[in-house]
Amino acid sequence: MSSGVAVGLGAVAADTAVRHDAAGGVALAGHLRAAVGLYVAVGAGAGLAAWALATLVRLLATPLARRAPRAAEVARAAAYGSLAVAALSSTAFWAFSGRVAHAGALGALGPYVTLAAVGLAASTVALVHGRSLPAADPGRAGGAAAMATAAALAILGAALVIVDLTVLVAIYRRLHTALELSGAALLGCACFSGLTRLARRARARTAIRAVAVAAAVWALSLASSPWLRGWHVEALAHTGRDPVYVGRMVRRLELAQALLRGEDRAEMHASRLDELRERYDVDQPTRDPRWDAAWPARPGAGAAGSGGRALAADFNVLIYYVDSLRSDVAYDEEVMPNAAALSRQAVRFERAYSTGSDTLRALPGLLGGSYDGLARSPGSLLDVARRVEVPTTLFIPASAADFISLLLPAFAFDETHRVPDHARGGVWGYGADRPTAGPMVDQVLSWLAQRGSQRFFAWIFNFDVHNWHELDGAYVDGAAERYRVPDEGRWNWRYRVVARSLDEHFGRLLRGLEELDLADRTVVLFVSDHGEALGYRGYWPHSTFLWESLLRVPLVLRVPGVPPMAVEEVVSLIDVAPTMAHLLTPDPPMNGYHGEDLLGFLDPEPPPRRLPLLAAAVAEQQIARVGILDGRYKLVLPLEWGAPELYDLTAPDPDEVDVSAAHARETLRLMGALLRSPVFLAAEAELERARR
Repeated sequence: MSSGVAVGLGAVAADTAVRHDAAGGVALAGHLRAAVGLYVAVGAGAGLAAWALATLVRLLATPLARRAPRAAEVARAAAYGSLAVAALSSTAFWAFSGRVAHAGALGALGPYVTLAAVGLAASTVALVHGRSLPAADPGRAGGAAAMATAAALAILGAALVIVDLTVLVAIYRRLHTALELSGAALLGCACFSGLTRLARRARARTAIRAVAVAAAVWALSLASSPWLRGWHVEALAHTGRDPVYVGRMVRRLELAQALLRGEDRAEMHASRLDELRERYDVDQPTRDPRWDAAWPARPGAGAAGSGGRALAADFNVLIYYVDSLRSDVAYDEEVMPNAAALSRQAVRFERAYSTGSDTLRALPGLLGGSYDGLARSPGSLLDVARRVEVPTTLFIPASAADFISLLLPAFAFDETHRVPDHARGGVWGYGADRPTAGPMVDQVLSWLAQRGSQRFFAWIFNFDVHNWHELDGAYVDGAAERYRVPDEGRWNWRYRVVARSLDEHFGRLLRGLEELDLADRTVVLFVSDHGEALGYRGYWPHSTFLWESLLRVPLVLRVPGVPPMAVEEVVSLIDVAPTMAHLLTPDPPMNGYHGEDLLGFLDPEPPPRRLPLLAAAVAEQQIARVGILDGRYKLVLPLEWGAPELYDLTAPDPDEVDVSAAHARETLRLMGALLRSPVFLAAEAELERARR
């Protein structure tokens, strides 16, 4: 039990070392009191469970030990290996459940090979640890070797903790749990060896026993007192913003309490949402009528003094879409000079937000202009193009095409050109390894040259930046040398190299439009679906959170005849569809669009936005957070946690400090609006479906 407490205190220390919300006004002393209290109880319980398990294994092996001590020792180690296999079996099968991995020999054999390795590793650790314990006595031979074994286990456990907290941050809950359990088990063995050595001394033995008794009493008190549990949950409510070890443990305890009440995870979340509605006095299920109001008539909006609508029938459309590109990278002259040059020749929206921090939350909003999804949009970009009889063409890497066609079938064009970006067997994991930006531009230019004067709507779906971590190393090294990308820079080197290479091909495309005499009658949209964290708070990819680095996207629109301009107003991908609808046809149906006509912001006195901006984030294919932006504030609601977070968008790092306590009235206003918005109602409906 004392070893369990020691590991628990180590978890609190690790959590504190990587926690970011201390700068947000969280009282560190109060946080530590509650966190230590929680983990002392959890550590005592874990230690008691470990003692019971070890006792059971020893008793079961006793008959064999009398006849064959060596065989009994191996049997005990194998028992621990079997327990490890049982604990991690669901994670192993889940890891190989992807469509490509599951289809081949890897999917058939991978889980079993993984579990065999887990079982062997756990058995080996148990065997080595068991043999080292008798030698822990300072007076016996082998004491130094025993402590060396304990140190090795501690180092291995700490390495797993480091990976858990800094490498795979918030990506996969199952992997986090596996790493956390494995690290705790190794550190627990190391602590047990160390305490066993100390316990040879009478005073130390008394102190260890006193710690164990005190921890046991505290654990019983916490388990039996609703008031104590409530105090800990309330004191640690802020950990939902930065769910490291303490936040994870609080969630687990809440889930355990829900299970004891007969509720599953979905029902627990639904209960929390009901509590939110009651706390903020929002009826259920009431949708704010503003989201269904008719599109207002605004004379001259969108024309920008250029006659844009009158020329709508003449425009081609070319959308250069870059998955996972941050706005600050796209507008950087050194990293993406061609994109930055286009932004000086076009309408550049300095503060453009995505509708989500992953493609499946962002692309429908960009495509349909509605937070209700494509089904309720008055016309997606593809629908509007077909309505005016402009054929739609998509150029897309094969792995992205497979992903999108499976999960967003409405993203279907009249003509699709797939570009290979991975080996024949397919993609398993985060992304593909072959660059496609260059081959796609080659294909597009050849395709354009063959079309003559025929009108087109072309979408170039770039996936290289999304795959910045997986792209072939030789290609990345060659691109870095070719484009002289420096080693030092504001963002990750590989990410900068891939963005620079993609930008070079984008420049070729723009020059090709000029050479083909298409630039003066082609609308060019340069846009991304979401950003990339690139190490912010230890998180590297996208999704899960609603940080500025994930939501801020480049949005540049070049319309023939419209003068270049930088727009400072907050806009969104939700505005693209109504804008393009006006550019493609003079009088499109607009009722149902939640966005604005972006060219309306070029008017000398642009009208205020009709509706706030909304966004959503997912974790493991489930809505994890919803957010609303209105004025200078962004409010984020973690659905699993239920405590709203308010961020000031004018701060140097808007995501660093939660100001909800200091601005309670603003929090109340935005929560009332969010709870009656399409994204929250959709998330609530998703939870309801999960309950069924």
